[in-house]
Amino acid sequence: MKLKNLPVRTGFIAVLSLFGMLVLVTALLGIYSLTKNNGLSERISTLNAETVDLKDVYINNLKARSALSRAFIALSTNPADKDAAVAAARTYYDLAKKSFGAFENITEETAAQQDAAKRVADTFTAHANAIDLLFTAIGSGNVAAYAATNEGPMTQTSAAFGKSADAFFKVAEDETAQLKDEKAHAKSLLMGVAIGLLVLSCALILLVYYTLEHTVVLPLKEAMSVLQHVARGDLTVQIRHESSNEIGQLFDSMKEMKRSLAGIVHAVYGGTDTIATGVHQMASGNTDLSQRTEEQAAALQETASSMEQLTSTVRQNADNAKQATQLVMSTAMITEQGNRAAQEVVATMQGLSDLSGRIADITNVIEGIAFQTNILSLNAAVEAARAGDEGRGFAVVASEVRSLAQRSASAAKEIKERITDSLGRVEAGAQQVDKASQVMADILTSVNRVSDLMGEIAAASEEQSEGIEQVNRAITQMDQVTQQNAALVEQASAAALALEEQTVALKSTVSVFRVERALAPA
Repeated sequence: MKLKNLPVRTGFIAVLSLFGMLVLVTALLGIYSLTKNNGLSERISTLNAETVDLKDVYINNLKARSALSRAFIALSTNPADKDAAVAAARTYYDLAKKSFGAFENITEETAAQQDAAKRVADTFTAHANAIDLLFTAIGSGNVAAYAATNEGPMTQTSAAFGKSADAFFKVAEDETAQLKDEKAHAKSLLMGVAIGLLVLSCALILLVYYTLEHTVVLPLKEAMSVLQHVARGDLTVQIRHESSNEIGQLFDSMKEMKRSLAGIVHAVYGGTDTIATGVHQMASGNTDLSQRTEEQAAALQETASSMEQLTSTVRQNADNAKQATQLVMSTAMITEQGNRAAQEVVATMQGLSDLSGRIADITNVIEGIAFQTNILSLNAAVEAARAGDEGRGFAVVASEVRSLAQRSASAAKEIKERITDSLGRVEAGAQQVDKASQVMADILTSVNRVSDLMGEIAAASEEQSEGIEQVNRAITQMDQVTQQNAALVEQASAAALALEEQTVALKSTVSVFRVERALAPA
């Protein structure tokens, strides 16, 4: 496995384990060295303690012998000082035995120490027995016994104890020197091992630093550089890394992030172009729609105004139709009266036709008839005048009747000569009156039909007026809705313009990113 493919976690665990082992070895070595040095120091301290105790025994024995010598001298020179000297000797002797007891309580480590200590113990026992004899001789005041003991056993045991003590001192000195040498050797070994561990630690530190620098730090710096390029919007930066550890996985994730971000930016580029085009078209369409809606609103207002005028006109037509219906009804009444008058004239003319055969006998009657005919003609003229245009033909007839009556009155004298002509004229007048009666009947029928039609026109005009009012209300509502639609279109146009501005801003923001040519927007 290549070093660059080593997982970072495994590397850190290995480094920590290695340094942990170094720390453990150093700790164990330190504990071992400390234990050994403590053991050596304790052994040296034990030897020193035994040497000190033995020296105390030797010195206190010498002091006890010296005090006993002063007590011996005091026996012959100053007996009063004997007790003080003996007490001092006893004190020194007790100290010597106490020091010897401490010496014996110390355990010897080596066989040489044990042998030397045994000889010291044996010589000290013999020497102590000799000292006890001296204390006995001094206590009894036996000068001869003291002198014999002091010159014999005392001198021999003291020499033997001194030689054994010197032998022990020699053994202790040799072993102390040996222990000091071992301690120095252990110290040198420990120093060498410590220096070796220090050198190994330095080498491991350099190796770890080199490894981290090339497997972690430099790739992380490269990753930081890539991320800085991406943060500046540069998506064209190349990401090259061949390791398969966590750093390699990081670079693979960065490559995937770059591809995804480039795709998103490309999609945003395309989306912003499409949105910008759509929003621009929407804004243009909204502007056109707003103008058309305003034009439609104006047209609806004009239509509403026209419908109001039309409503007013239809109402006037309805009123006029009602008035015309009333006039037609009045005309129908007048026409009916004229018809009755015409029927009466027809009856009269028929009577005249019947009486024309007897004109020769009743000339006077003819004058009366002429007078009455004149009156009737005047009435007929009045009725014809009341009938207006419809009674114009009747007025003509009435005028002719009046003319005939006048002529009948003026020509009464000539009736006989013109009786034949008069009969013809009477017959002609009767036919004209029949025609007039028929015309009046037709006029009455037409007037009735006109009255019916005018009633229907008036009803239709009222219905038309109501329908136009409803249409007017609907157009008014359409005008309001159209105005609201115009306001909404203006709002939509403003929103489209704002969206277009936001799209331009978004496109400007996204334009910070630079992508490869394959993904760059057209």
